[in-house]
Amino acid sequence: MEYYQLNISTKLKVSIHFQKAPEAISKLISTALIRSGYDAHNEKKPKNYVFSNLGKANENGIYEKEGTISFRSFNKDLIKQVYDSLMFYEDNIFKIETVGFKKISYKHVKTIVALNPVFIVLKNGNFWTFNKTGEMISLFDAIEKNLIRKYETSFNDKIENSHWFSEYVQVTNNKPFTYYYKGVKFFGYKFYIHPKDDEISQKLAFTAIATGLGHKNSSVGGGYVKWQDVNGKWYY
Repeated sequence: MEYYQLNISTKLKVSIHFQKAPEAISKLISTALIRSGYDAHNEKKPKNYVFSNLGKANENGIYEKEGTISFRSFNKDLIKQVYDSLMFYEDNIFKIETVGFKKISYKHVKTIVALNPVFIVLKNGNFWTFNKTGEMISLFDAIEKNLIRKYETSFNDKIENSHWFSEYVQVTNNKPFTYYYKGVKFFGYKFYIHPKDDEISQKLAFTAIATGLGHKNSSVGGGYVKWQDVNGKWYY
């Protein structure tokens, strides 16, 4: 297992709030894939990529002048298409300055910390929240099933049994974070996770890193994480 990451430095032509920036980034990535002719982007199956927000916003939650986006996937071809299409790209929001590429090989995962909120859409179409749902079983079940599906579609390898991959998980905010996408509010939470040490748990943890925790990864970068390996090194 290995994932690929692009670090995209951009000038910002307009100021943008952190709650609305992910939708703009999503459109940027989609435009790059359309320009490249990457047809798989239109297929109705997990996109299996995730991206960060623009970095640290100012005290008012606004990004001004510049930002950096990290984009991850197991799919090297997809990464290449985005890389080629974003070089020197410019629109009414972004003026791409540089695009850096790196490959991260499979390592034992000690800690996962969500930098973007984790969004979970329940069967009734609502987002999981403490106020509306509250109980954790449906939350963990949705995260688990989503990770297994991403792993299986990425590697064509089945995980036969239900498998919750974390020995410790903490939800770090009481009130949900809100992102906006096409006029809809997304409600999500940030997590601090210690994965279990067994092989399947570690594979699912690495899948969470490469493709995001929860839902809405390709639309608003839901569940983008930083993580720490067993040697104490952090990856952003």
